[in-house]
Amino acid sequence: MGPEPPPATETHLDCRADVPELAKTSTASYRSTGSAAYWDVVEPVVTAAVDRAARVTGRPARALFPIATAFVVWAWQTKAVELAVPRMFRKQLVEEFAHRGMTEYSRGSRATYRSALNAMVSALTPPSDASFPIPRSEPTPPYSASEINALLSWANAQPSASRREDARVLLTLGCGAGLATRELLSLRVEDVFVSPESVQVMVWSDRPRLVPILNEWDGPLRTAVDAPPHTLVFRPGRTTIRAAQVTDFLHRGHQTHLDVRPARMRTTWILAHLSAGTPPRDLLRIAGLENLAALDRVARFLPPAPPMPVM
Repeated sequence: MGPEPPPATETHLDCRADVPELAKTSTASYRSTGSAAYWDVVEPVVTAAVDRAARVTGRPARALFPIATAFVVWAWQTKAVELAVPRMFRKQLVEEFAHRGMTEYSRGSRATYRSALNAMVSALTPPSDASFPIPRSEPTPPYSASEINALLSWANAQPSASRREDARVLLTLGCGAGLATRELLSLRVEDVFVSPESVQVMVWSDRPRLVPILNEWDGPLRTAVDAPPHTLVFRPGRTTIRAAQVTDFLHRGHQTHLDVRPARMRTTWILAHLSAGTPPRDLLRIAGLENLAALDRVARFLPPAPPMPVM
């Protein structure tokens, strides 16, 4: 299996024919061909949005133009939204576009469009319209190397083959992909993409994204994809999705004194990326986070830098 990349020129409605011929971050020479009938009307809004979003997010304007054009044309024609950046680039409107305005697209393409548009919203939405979570007093601590070894031993000590596999999958989705509880419970076989070089999972939630699995953790998912596509990856016999299902699993079988929690696994995964030098913007994207403050809370667990040598 492999992820289905969206066509480079794919847009919405008549925008599919757009092939932007411009430099990586230039916004000066783009002109929509698929939406030529509307381009002179929507161009000021599209160009203003793409210009600012490209500068703020670092994403290439070449990639944002077709996506923004599709979205603006849809919002203007279908929802009668005023042609103004602050009016159009709102999260609620992006969600409606992804769910109702792109029904002919594949799931992967819808997720790619929604991710790009949400990044644009974050760059364009006035601070007064943005929502900010109340921070916790202390961040969730990561697992140490010895604790991870103990978790692996706990998984291998489960009393049945199915429970051992479920425990390994739980650790893989938590420590290897950083998925939150609801996300790992909702993951299905059809959302796992395996290639000889890597394993990736497509997360469908309020923060859709394609997440690469850390290589040292991808083994359990390479075997999980042998099941039927709609099968849930963790505890595949389930017919419902409830947050308590992780707790239920932990209370049965082989017990451990460890604090087994997806939240700690997610912190461990973020810390692994920070330690490996993953660019912050890339990490925000695959983690489904919106601001660097979330990474700063985990960065405090990084080991102190060695002192500079004295000359």
